[in-house]
This record gives sequence, C-alpha cells and structure tokens, in this order.
Amino acid sequence: MESIIADIVKIIKSENNVIAREKALMCYFFDLIRELIKLALEEVDAGLVEETKKQGYQIEKKNKRSVVTAFGEISYWRRRYVCPGKKAQYPLDKLMGYDKYKRYSVLAVKDVLQVSAVATYRNTALAVNTLSCFKISHSQVGKLIVQAGKQIKAQQQSEERYDGITQKKKGASALS
Repeated sequence: MESIIADIVKIIKSENNVIAREKALMCYFFDLIRELIKLALEEVDAGLVEETKKQGYQIEKKNKRSVVTAFGEISYWRRRYVCPGKKAQYPLDKLMGYDKYKRYSVLAVKDVLQVSAVATYRNTALAVNTLSCFKISHSQVGKLIVQAGKQIKAQQQSEERYDGITQKKKGASALS
C-alpha cells in the first residue's frame, strides 16, 4: 500500500499541468484496477480446476486471452479443458461471459451501444475514447452494433419459438 501511495505522490508532484496530472492519475488507477482484475481472474481460474475435473475434464493447456473491459484491456492466463466426446472449454471465460472470438466484454459493448443510440459512430468513438480507458474506432462501433443486432434477433427468434411451443401445449391441454 505504501508503494501505491508513493506512486500517487510521485505522479502528483511530477505533473505541472492540472489536466495532465488528473489524466496521469486516472491512467495509474485504471492500470492498477486491470492488474488486480487479472490476478483475481487467474485465481478464480485456479479455483475452477477441481470442479471442472469432477465433470470428467482434464487440463489440456493454459492460454493467454485479452478482453477489452470498461477498465481497458485485460490480459490473463486461463486453462483449457478437454474431455473425450465433449467440446473443449474455458470455464473462466464462460463464467465471465467472454464469448469465443469476441474482444469486448458485455459491459464494454453495452456502454458503446448506449452512447451509439444517441450519437453517430464517430461521436460514439470519441465519447468512449475520452471517457473510458480503452480506444475504439468508429468502424469498430459499427461492427459492435451489427453483432449486437444479430444476437438480439437470434434471441428474439428463440423466444418466439419457445412461446409458440408453450402456446401449442396450452391449446392442446385445453382440448383434453
């Protein structure tokens, strides 16, 4: 804790410009938060070993993953598990809601989508880049919106199918 305070004091004393000082402090704290989250994720991953092995899985290897969160990009190591006859999995990614091949966390995407609902892609990128600890381009904003739209549409179709099945069952039981 003393080294953290010493780092903060050093930042405060080293910057003459008020805005640069506050920005340097913000970056320092976000770096610290990302490091703490990384360590916590790796500890949670280690805690999932026993539970996952009880399901018949074995550790195949450890892979590094990077995800852009509301705090910025976090890189961490997690275990990949395999089991004969079952799909390989990363239990930590599943727990955190980090989809395969997706670079952004659910909260980061939600934040981008909320801004994009009232702004252009360029203005959304500007707002996100200014107010958060990660950078995004206007074209990436557009891609996230398209991906989210596809997910929402698929979810709605799935719900419609479920509603259709339950309505048929209710109708069938009424005839009995």
